[in-house]
Amino acid sequence: MAGTGVYSLEVERLQTEQQQSFIRVLLSVITVLVLVNYHLDPGDSHGIGLDQVIIISTLFLAYSTTMWVLVKWMPESLRFAMALSSSIEVFLITYLIFCTIDARIPFYLWYIFFVVNVATRYGWQHSVVALSASVVSFTAVVVLAPNTSLIDVPFALGFTGFMLVLAFMFGQISEKQLNYQASLAVVNEFRAELSAMSNSKEVITFMLDRTRQLLNVEKSFFLPAQRGGDASEAPGIRSGGTDPALMSILREGGGIWNVENVLHEQRPLLSNRLAKDKSLEKGLAARMGLRNMVAAPMMVSSVPVGVLYAANRRIKSFSHSDMVLAELIATQVAPVIENALLWERLREAAASEERLRIARDLHDSVLQTLAAIKLHLERCRLLIPKDPSASLDGIGRIHEIATRGLAEVRTYLSELRMVEPEPGRFRQIITRTAEDAAAKGGFSLDLSVDTQDRGMRPEVALAAFQILRELLQNAANHSQAKNVSVRVFTREDKLIVDVADDGIGFDVAKTRAVKVSEGHLGLVGVDERARQTDGTFSLTSEPGHGTHAQVTLRL
Repeated sequence: MAGTGVYSLEVERLQTEQQQSFIRVLLSVITVLVLVNYHLDPGDSHGIGLDQVIIISTLFLAYSTTMWVLVKWMPESLRFAMALSSSIEVFLITYLIFCTIDARIPFYLWYIFFVVNVATRYGWQHSVVALSASVVSFTAVVVLAPNTSLIDVPFALGFTGFMLVLAFMFGQISEKQLNYQASLAVVNEFRAELSAMSNSKEVITFMLDRTRQLLNVEKSFFLPAQRGGDASEAPGIRSGGTDPALMSILREGGGIWNVENVLHEQRPLLSNRLAKDKSLEKGLAARMGLRNMVAAPMMVSSVPVGVLYAANRRIKSFSHSDMVLAELIATQVAPVIENALLWERLREAAASEERLRIARDLHDSVLQTLAAIKLHLERCRLLIPKDPSASLDGIGRIHEIATRGLAEVRTYLSELRMVEPEPGRFRQIITRTAEDAAAKGGFSLDLSVDTQDRGMRPEVALAAFQILRELLQNAANHSQAKNVSVRVFTREDKLIVDVADDGIGFDVAKTRAVKVSEGHLGLVGVDERARQTDGTFSLTSEPGHGTHAQVTLRL
């Protein structure tokens, strides 16, 4: 029963139960040794028969060993082992006391272990049940034992009171520990499951599903904060849930349950009697059709994200633990939603940057070619009536321009598409891109392309080409480098693009922040393309010491 991540509730329970099973084995061995000792040397007490020693020893050793084997070597049966132990242990202890009551051995201390064990597993409510079972069993022994005069009644009553205090104390401690463990488990599970999500809609849907499961509620829904200047919802976030009418009530009214009020108060709310909630208009709870509800604000620092709601139509009360759990879910998910929104905006901005680059490329090549063709056509139209032979030279010139322009368009489209590139084709495009950048930037090029004749996924080849083109354009436009080294090679299951220059360099963090604020997202696009193919992007540079960029893509 291995856990997934930093913390697992099941692993914690298993470890606790393994410790208790070891203590149970020790107590059983001690019990057997005490029985044997009293049998051999009863002293002033009544002796214990050999048959009783054998039966009790066999029962306790078999039981404790079985429990130890179950939790040690069969962890998948943990829940069964816990239920079995909680059910039969009290009967074994009662039988032990019944058989040895004449010897006045303090085996009633086994009841302490039993009550504490149940409290540790299930909390204070079950510990009270375990205490009740212990008291009833002990009372039955007192009534049915042949020598009840041997029982010290004041002592029995005092022991029962002590057990009551013990059950309550351990039960409360265990209840808090179980809640804390459950919270840690939720944090761990959410971390693991949310780490792979980068879409805000997907994150919200997951949050609502998990809320319904963890709180066992009929309805869960999400309302985003109003962060627009026109009181609109937070940009990029949409409400989540299946009851638009209900969400509209909480958006436009809803008393203290209004989404903006919950965010303003910045504390969770719980009500098990919505019909008696004075902050709601008369009959509004009935119109919503809800009996109880929990609301948890979702904040990132001081920035409101929205409110998570959980509600029931049936009679099922929420506990304080449910409210704490809802707040924990909201706290975990809020920053993920904000990060997803930021990522979506960056992707949109990067896509916009790519469209602008395509527009510039089309302007520099296709539009200029078309303008040249138009100019020569105008000239030919004027020459045909006057000098037909001269117009033929113009037509030939138009043909040359159109042929060259067609070749440029085909090359450009092939660079954009990169559909099922063969290794040779990939090297050809990389080589031409690097040489074009060297010609544009006026630097000496040291190029090495070694893909070991391996094929690659089209999206990897396209990402590598676009990344290299962006890095070389930066080198050509900004580096003022004399020498640029380009290495494209494969290593195990990775494709590595390495570009280094001896140019003027720059402050990476400062320049990135300035460029992003100005809307220039070339490096952001490089990072995004690397991430989309499960890769990494590293960039190092210092003023006066050149720049080194390396991208690793998973083949």
